[in-house]
Amino acid sequence: MRGASTYRLLMHQVIADRLGLIMTDLKCLDAARDEPRLTPSRLAEITGLSTSATTAALDRLERRGFVRRIRDEHDRRRVFVESTGQHEAETARLFSPLVAATTAILDNYTDEQLAFITDFLEQLNAANAQLIRQQKAEGGSMPRGR
Repeated sequence: MRGASTYRLLMHQVIADRLGLIMTDLKCLDAARDEPRLTPSRLAEITGLSTSATTAALDRLERRGFVRRIRDEHDRRRVFVESTGQHEAETARLFSPLVAATTAILDNYTDEQLAFITDFLEQLNAANAQLIRQQKAEGGSMPRGR
């Protein structure tokens, strides 16, 4: 499991590098693509970033044309973040070898085995989400070195 997690992280880092992004920005872009009517505060919640770090990430992504901020028509104080779609083709091209490799591996399994794998991954994701909430609730952190 650790190896799979490490390689997944490294693959995403390589793709972020190819797009001229940092990993945090790539994850923010994923959220902007996946969640309609995404607000900056929701993005901070999803990513675990502070509000200032979220703003900085959105500023970087907006400058590069990856996302745009849109004011709510009914409440001008409210802002939504969405992908511009300008870099979708390049992003898809960079992820396509990973998608192809994953699909080739999954093709080796029966529907019953795939259902088991899906259930396992859903439970693992739920457990991770719960552990993240617990860790955040406990608060505190070790001092960061410079």
